[in-house]
Amino acid sequence: MDRFNIFIFCCLIMIGSIVIASDDEDEPEITVDLSGADFDAEEVQVLQDDEGNTILGDFDGNATVNFDDFFIFADNFSQENFVEATDLDGSGVVNFDDFFIFADNFGIAYATAEAQPQDPTQRANAPVFKKLHKGINIDTSLPSAGVWPKVQHDVAQFQAAANAGFTSVRVFMAFKAGTEETEQQIVDALANDLAIVICMWGNSAWAKNNIEVGAEQIAKKWGELARAWKKYPGDLVFEILNEPQGIGYKEEERYDEVMQLYNSAAQAIRNEDPTRPILIGAPRSNDPEYLDPYVTEKYLTYAFDGGKGFYDDTNAGVAIHFYNPRHEDGVNFAMWIAPLPEDKKWKPIVLNKITTAVRWRDRIGVNIPLVTTEWGCWTFPGRPDADLTEWLQHHMSNFRKYDIGSMYYTGIQNNQRSYAIFDSELGWNQTVLDQLTGFTPTALPKTSQIINSEFHQPGLSWRLTSDKITQEYVYGSEAFSGNSMLKIHVPQNAAGQLYQQTYGGNGEYIGAPDKTLLHLIKGHTYRISFISASEGGKGRMSIMLKNAHNMDPIYDSYEADNGWIHIDKEAKTHTRLYTHNTESEMDVRLELNVGSQEQVLYLDKVELIRN
Repeated sequence: MDRFNIFIFCCLIMIGSIVIASDDEDEPEITVDLSGADFDAEEVQVLQDDEGNTILGDFDGNATVNFDDFFIFADNFSQENFVEATDLDGSGVVNFDDFFIFADNFGIAYATAEAQPQDPTQRANAPVFKKLHKGINIDTSLPSAGVWPKVQHDVAQFQAAANAGFTSVRVFMAFKAGTEETEQQIVDALANDLAIVICMWGNSAWAKNNIEVGAEQIAKKWGELARAWKKYPGDLVFEILNEPQGIGYKEEERYDEVMQLYNSAAQAIRNEDPTRPILIGAPRSNDPEYLDPYVTEKYLTYAFDGGKGFYDDTNAGVAIHFYNPRHEDGVNFAMWIAPLPEDKKWKPIVLNKITTAVRWRDRIGVNIPLVTTEWGCWTFPGRPDADLTEWLQHHMSNFRKYDIGSMYYTGIQNNQRSYAIFDSELGWNQTVLDQLTGFTPTALPKTSQIINSEFHQPGLSWRLTSDKITQEYVYGSEAFSGNSMLKIHVPQNAAGQLYQQTYGGNGEYIGAPDKTLLHLIKGHTYRISFISASEGGKGRMSIMLKNAHNMDPIYDSYEADNGWIHIDKEAKTHTRLYTHNTESEMDVRLELNVGSQEQVLYLDKVELIRN
């Protein structure tokens, strides 16, 4: 029989029977007792094909999904005690959702199959890995290192994470960035009883040079950090390298080079600190599919403590990333606005990502901690809570089932960010939080809404209303805050404003519908501030807030002050307070009006924050 068209004539759950029909002429109709009797759980095997894919529904290990498997499935259907293998969608119950998955696979045969190895050897892993089971990414900039779409780090963001029930945070550190500001993030996290994962963004130059150069550089950097930060407790975790594909290692023939980077860094860390918790990832985008064969002792040959290696390292865990279902899966829920399909076919896609990692762990026979340091989806007002809840529950139930850590991407980046579940003025997305931590926050810390406030790089964050006015990003020690600021030249016969509002980009920054950047909430007072200086000491500016859609004025410091804000030759922080007493404005435009006077202004550290 090739495949059978299966459907249900009736399902009498109370009396425990189900009638099915098929296109098998010899057995056109079968009644199956759902009693759960005469079933030996020890006989069930979960297999995989020769490409490493799980054979969903092949419970008896004969490399074909057939009636023998169906009888096993039927014995577990709707039973309180069931074999985990028959819970095909990982929902914690064997029901019709699993039945439909089974039906889709019925009749599939595989040429080869390999039974799962026995459970991996248990070991006493570092306790911090359990704190990474309730983790959240805080993807922000630092005064001296950042990119245009991000808000600045603030300890209040970590306070918000702790108040929401998270036990760990993950932050990024560029390879070329200084370490002092990242160290402050470590201090801020530990002060709020949060474990912190420091994840390095590598150097794109490595992929353009001999691998020995990159291996030496990453080892040197991590070795220095391990030595300098050895004073901190085990709640500090080093994630050695984020998504190597992003720095140029895209072809599989270069994945062995990626593992040289990981191995060199791990050796350098262990030379300085044998017990520092670390996370090692797979090539590409830390995809679970590449754990085998790369994240093994074949490639990870570092040694410490008299000959211990990767498999002996109880302070080493493994990081994986995945965002599914996505466009290549036929429905882009995770990375776009597509609704969750009703046919549940997305569930095995997610489950396969998880079980692929579990099979790797089982195959090497070592209970190494697995942590999904990135997973997430777009959240926006039009996405149904029911879809979001079902998608989250499927992930979280399987993370718990297979003992895998969870660090959701992302908590904080900016109010408009498609993946972000925290808004500086509205707080956390409670639907998401219900599944990630089960907490309801009791406070909303005050944090700035402005992105690229330290003028790290050009982008969509700051724009000018006149092309006659020019801007230049200035880098170095002369910056008023961090290592960068903005220089604005206003020529004669020109007038305009520097402004920030909801942006519209391409690719991942195209933006989810109805998510906006800057808000003013009724009844709140806001502090608008910036550091500025002018050449000649006779500069002037004003602050304006407008409705970003119709440009209706909301606040004008020129009117409130009866004049300009005077900008001297020496850098100075200028601050104005505004209380928003009208209805909340969810899409606001901040303008720094430079007027029409010929002048050269320097600007840094712009903030818009509840007072």
